[in-house]
Amino acid sequence: MREVLVTAIATRSAAIAEAAAEARCLGRGLQPALPASTVDAAVAELLQALGAFQPAPEPVEFEGQWLHPAAPQEVADTLAYAMRFDRTGKARRTGHEYAARLAADQQVQQLTMRGFVVMRRRVSRSSPPGP
Repeated sequence: MREVLVTAIATRSAAIAEAAAEARCLGRGLQPALPASTVDAAVAELLQALGAFQPAPEPVEFEGQWLHPAAPQEVADTLAYAMRFDRTGKARRTGHEYAARLAADQQVQQLTMRGFVVMRRRVSRSSPPGP
């Protein structure tokens, strides 16, 4: 499995999730009697050894509020919105809606690849938005 992971990531420039899926399939094919959780744990252990595994971030308390990890798609949507509209919600007169989406997706991809985690607080509908 280790060779599958290393080869998929290094040679084919496969995403880590794709390489992990290939390794899981290989493990299940070679050892069908093993439970899937055991194969998944073995792949996670290999990814940790290669330095490519990041556990899911836990909620963090900051200034009396709990911050939760934001989903990458949520971050991309927020960035694209910020590039298309000004502070008052009026559309910017650039006409680059598609470019804003592409730029936001690229920013999220780069942040994710570099190990950044964007946290957000849960805002109730009745409370005013934060700064």
